[in-house]
Amino acid sequence: MYFLGVESATRATRAIVVDLDSACVVASATAPHSFIEGLPAGHLEQDPAGWVTALDQAVRGCLQQLGPKKDEVVAMAVGAQSKGMVILDQKNQIIRPAKVSGDRSTGKQVDQFNREFGGPPGFCELTGNALDEDGLAAQILWLKEREPFNFQKAASVMQPRDFLNYWLTGVRRAEMGDASRTGLLDVKTGNWHEMIIEFIDPRLFKMLLPLGGDALSLGGLRKEVLQSWGLSGEILVSAGSGRVMMSALASGSSRLGTAVLELGVTGAVWGLSAQPHVDPRNEVSMWCDATHQWLAHFEEDQAVASLEMVQDHYGWNGQQMELAASSSEIGAGGLMALPLGHGTKHQDGEGMFYGITMRNFTPSNMARATLEGIAVRLAYGYHRMSELGIDFGTVCVTGRGADSQFWRQLIADVCGVKSYSLKNQEGAALGAAIHAAVAYFQQTGEGLSFSDMAAYAVITDEESWCEPDEGRHQFYLNQLSKQQYLAETLIGSGFLV
Repeated sequence: MYFLGVESATRATRAIVVDLDSACVVASATAPHSFIEGLPAGHLEQDPAGWVTALDQAVRGCLQQLGPKKDEVVAMAVGAQSKGMVILDQKNQIIRPAKVSGDRSTGKQVDQFNREFGGPPGFCELTGNALDEDGLAAQILWLKEREPFNFQKAASVMQPRDFLNYWLTGVRRAEMGDASRTGLLDVKTGNWHEMIIEFIDPRLFKMLLPLGGDALSLGGLRKEVLQSWGLSGEILVSAGSGRVMMSALASGSSRLGTAVLELGVTGAVWGLSAQPHVDPRNEVSMWCDATHQWLAHFEEDQAVASLEMVQDHYGWNGQQMELAASSSEIGAGGLMALPLGHGTKHQDGEGMFYGITMRNFTPSNMARATLEGIAVRLAYGYHRMSELGIDFGTVCVTGRGADSQFWRQLIADVCGVKSYSLKNQEGAALGAAIHAAVAYFQQTGEGLSFSDMAAYAVITDEESWCEPDEGRHQFYLNQLSKQQYLAETLIGSGFLV
């Protein structure tokens, strides 16, 4: 029995097929996306039709690898980028390209929301999160004010996963995880926020898709798609969710008590919560999760950029940088790094190295200080979640460095709990396959839970466990306090922005 998982990211779509009997990936394929060229600075857009083409190509690539066994695929799901505005008219035609994650064109609209609702704290009080510049709420208001003709033609507003699911099934339905990142959903109640929608435009009530609630399944794959893929049996399509929510499933965090720390496109820490602990500082985001719980999420946008900057400067690859760092002592001889954009949302935010002396200004100390600085900053998010009442007993390390004993030990020491990695690093595509499997078995009456399925499909590398050292943990807690003090002092002085 096979399950198809699709990850539709900003730059590419990846599809995998999971064999449930062996819990192995038996097919995989990738197809790229492209961006609209020639846009003004700060604008980032894609043609939604290109997502459909990429999904189609990636799935066909998997089915071709399966050969005669492709009819053993029984269900599929999509995990897609949560940021994106797809506008359809009355005839279900795409009106304009979709703004996507990273678009910074809506600053004026975000300012309007903040003035109306009391700034980020006020907006956070209403919805559970401050408004993102590339969130759907700001993008829709931008459309209304900058392209009123297109806004008047709009009949439906969708996020990328909504649009792909509509193409797959013909069903129009929003999902709580994706919706919680729009700025339009109250994550505490799971309902569209009427006051915010009214502020944008009353017409928006009819343009938004109905929320799916606890329903996991959307329905069957459309007959036309089945035939074009050369499939004979019915394929169930589950609701899926956003990429982060699907990545959480793939990392085994469908159970409480496990945090995930990832270095991917950005640096992030996340973990499930049984309750919506809203952060009044807006440092930790609180989203709805694909498992019908809540997902706490902390992100450091430029953690990876800080890492790559030092690697590029010395001409290192990842392994060479780790080797250099491991030859330095803990604390890098007093050298401390504040990652680029420390604690800000600005892509051009500055960072710094603090405490440089004639003795510690060496390549090995620069390498260690950089990795320690990133780890300590991400550990701040981990500890901030604990302050909010979300406790974790272990940390799963994913993305870059997951295979590195040095990096896993560093994470164990800064967080003060055991760390480990996974044997199958398949990300959101695996999470989508798990979601499809749970939906399929619930529909057939077997009622397997997300935790049951994750325990089977997500494989821990038992040799990867790292125990924290209490002495090093206390040292890094002091480093965390020092890093925060330096950042707040320098940001407040206007030196570091």
